[in-house]
Amino acid sequence: MTKRPATSQHTTHDAGDTSRVPQGTSPAAAQTSPEQPTDGRAARSRRTRLAIIDAIRALNTEGDLRPTAPRIAKQAGVSLRTVWQHFEDMESLLAHAGRRDVEILLSLIEPIEPEGPLTERIEAFAAQRARVLETMAPSWRAARIHEPFSEGLRLIKQETLALARADAESVFATELARLPAPARRELVDALLAASVWPQWETLRTDLQLNEDQARAVLALTVSALLNRTEPH
Repeated sequence: MTKRPATSQHTTHDAGDTSRVPQGTSPAAAQTSPEQPTDGRAARSRRTRLAIIDAIRALNTEGDLRPTAPRIAKQAGVSLRTVWQHFEDMESLLAHAGRRDVEILLSLIEPIEPEGPLTERIEAFAAQRARVLETMAPSWRAARIHEPFSEGLRLIKQETLALARADAESVFATELARLPAPARRELVDALLAASVWPQWETLRTDLQLNEDQARAVLALTVSALLNRTEPH
């Protein structure tokens, strides 16, 4: 794990972090307390942190799945010292990048009404999963390399899987409700396996399908899995 230089002792915290606000103080009051910078320094700090984090994502998109701190600093347009002023070490930086991935993931998800026709829901689900998986692929390729050595990234992966599971359970709630509990859990597991990133990577990279072809395979797989719940 890459540590920051020993000479760098200061870590900048987000101004929006209210974890150290005195009990009884509202977040709004905390933003205007004397301890909070009011001259734009906090906003600049947030922008710098985000630039560093987004630099990792940009490098991942370019194919650099193990970016070093100097390359991240160059991509972000900051000094190496600035990187270590904002992040304790590379583990912390990667964990923050993973958290940023979750924010972007959530911004890509739109509710799919569970009451619509099944065929329409399958198509909407497949289209949305394809969009999410294609967008997140570069970051998740990099995360897969670092996860064995990063507890923070492993926790984020579990959170991401939980979000995907909840989405499938919501979209196909009508069909799942027809099954007894053991069969319902089994079907959710199957839907999850068919629609998470490793499967998408297999379709796109190993089978060399284009995005539309991969989305069609995803929709076909989900449709076949849900066919067992249809009344006969």
